Amino acid sequence: MDNFFVIGNPINHSKSPMLFKYIFDTLDIKGIYSSKLISNQHDLEPFIHHCKEINIKGINITMPFKENLIPYTDILDPIAKITKSINCLHFIDDKITGYNNDYYGFSQLIKLNHINLEHSNNIIIGSGGSARTIILYLIKQKVKNIYLLSRNKKATLQIIKDFTGHLEQSNLNTIDNNSDLKNCNLINCTPIGLSENTNIDILSDIPKIHYCAIIDINYHIAAHHLNFASDKIIDGKSMFIFQALKSLDIWFESNISNKLDYKHLEQLLC
Repeated sequence: MDNFFVIGNPINHSKSPMLFKYIFDTLDIKGIYSSKLISNQHDLEPFIHHCKEINIKGINITMPFKENLIPYTDILDPIAKITKSINCLHFIDDKITGYNNDYYGFSQLIKLNHINLEHSNNIIIGSGGSARTIILYLIKQKVKNIYLLSRNKKATLQIIKDFTGHLEQSNLNTIDNNSDLKNCNLINCTPIGLSENTNIDILSDIPKIHYCAIIDINYHIAAHHLNFASDKIIDGKSMFIFQALKSLDIWFESNISNKLDYKHLEQLLC
């Protein structure tokens, strides 16, 4: 019997256990996938040690620990090395490999929704691991500008520093009154909306313009705060599903996800 976890804080909202139960049942995999609340980053080390002892096969990571688990890995995939963010761990041969599957998940979200990012301007809300992943993807799509909007000024400046050598044709800055907001997308990479009690002060700093697309990478949205004019409003369901499928293939070292029907997985989340 293979064992898996999804960890984060909060974690009660996670539909990963339900999704993977369906996947395991469909593919006749003998596995148990459970959620685990991690109160703070100091609890990560004993948890990882415990996982090694009980032969855990894989872990998915959600907010806010996508950056904190980097030190516990032995190997990182190329995307994770640049973004310094992981959302999947694979325990194999007494080593832990960290993967950034959010990059693949977001790429599929963009593809499914037919969004042309080339030469676009983009506002990213947040400065955590997910924001770092989206930034790298936007750079690779040759966007014109990426503007960061975050309450954590220290993390924001660190992101700009870390990505300076990877910008290629794009610009990365904090948002200000001189920002170019033509052909602009708004991308939320924070847990705002997961709970009705979430701090929403940052909403007052979001420019009140017409957006090409508003993308909230969260798939479970309890409160809809991003009520701005736009051509498209997209949630994170597809990103969530495709990053999960990528994890499945990594854990079982095959393209086993090809046997699954995306539409059936999408219906589970509705």
